[in-house]
Amino acid sequence: MMRPVAALTLVLTATAGWFGRYVDHPPLAHTGGFDEPTCQRCHFEYPLNEPGGWLTIRGLPDTCRLDTSYTLQLTLQHPEMLRAGFELAVRFADSGRQAGRLQPLNDRVWLDTLRGVWYAFHSPAGTELTASGKAVWTLRWSPPDTIGRVVLHAVANAANDDASEFGDRIYQVIAGCRLNPR
Repeated sequence: MMRPVAALTLVLTATAGWFGRYVDHPPLAHTGGFDEPTCQRCHFEYPLNEPGGWLTIRGLPDTCRLDTSYTLQLTLQHPEMLRAGFELAVRFADSGRQAGRLQPLNDRVWLDTLRGVWYAFHSPAGTELTASGKAVWTLRWSPPDTIGRVVLHAVANAANDDASEFGDRIYQVIAGCRLNPR
């Protein structure tokens, strides 16, 4: 029979290894959109969008032109944050299908795909803060050539840098635009 202290040590060691791997690639499909969970599925200690921090998206107008690319800036702020991560997807509001093309603008953002949806997320370099209590990620979105409504789901982790699911705060933002030919 395992002693309680040994069992706790084993669980904590396994947990740190499991969650620590997301520094370079979070699990895909965790934006909170279209029945996806958020990062809060594992980082559950605090409520979603706890007061004291916030996640914002800039660069997406209410109406988007099909012939124009948009530079999106995702900003996460929390005074106790020591490391950060994010995941974002842009899809058609009516179907959840991929809407347009995402492009990283620096080494802080990577892309990967799952079931036909492209996800932008933090790279290892992108987990570093850009200022005290602040992380910023920038990418370009090029709309599809189909009119309709698109929705952007983004979620971010204001982490305490202990490579565990404890002590982290999860924030979510939802934005969207109507695609117009002109």
